[in-house]
Amino acid sequence: MTANNLVASKKHNCITIATDAATYDDHGFVGEFRSKVHCIPEWPAVITGRGNTLGLDTAARELSRRASNFDELVGIVSRELPLIVNQFKLDRPFELNLAGFFRGRPMIFFIRTSGEHDSSGFGLQPYLCVPVGSTMLGPWPSDELIAASGFVEPDPDDEPEQIVSSLRKLLELQRRTPAEDGFSRIGGWADLTVIRPDGIDRQILCRWPEDRIGHRMSTLNREH
Repeated sequence: MTANNLVASKKHNCITIATDAATYDDHGFVGEFRSKVHCIPEWPAVITGRGNTLGLDTAARELSRRASNFDELVGIVSRELPLIVNQFKLDRPFELNLAGFFRGRPMIFFIRTSGEHDSSGFGLQPYLCVPVGSTMLGPWPSDELIAASGFVEPDPDDEPEQIVSSLRKLLELQRRTPAEDGFSRIGGWADLTVIRPDGIDRQILCRWPEDRIGHRMSTLNREH
């Protein structure tokens, strides 16, 4: 349940990304806090995603080595990702979002490895790389949380500051969206990454200082 939120704005010629920093085991106990965004500033582009952390890290590293620019990355990822999975024995499933300027336009692409889960909601086959439109936001909070908060989904044509504000609110709702065991899987801090044609800007959007390594994260912000 990694918070992975991307908004590609043609109007402002940028991509805004907000992700959390918590990694955890199968029982929801935090192992560490670290960025899940892999930046490639020379392109400029990023690779992020959801699922197994080792898979994400390894795939991002290897893919960035095997392509010379973002257009080439999009072209080779369906061929190279299964080879990387096999070479490094990445058996646990994960998903990737590729975000950058494809043929000069800010775009988001999605690809997943084998497994039942597909957070794109499109029912895509493994290793099929597809553009996903101008936004990809997940996990999506419950209707009750959205109604109670008055949250409005970010529009790519909104002013950049408004998009960031909306993503901050979304992260708080995502944090309050429990996994099946009733605990959150989103925490530590939130990274804000903005990709523009001339580079990548990064900052901490917000922090949850009550989260601790070796503990689970409560949707009510209580220590466990």
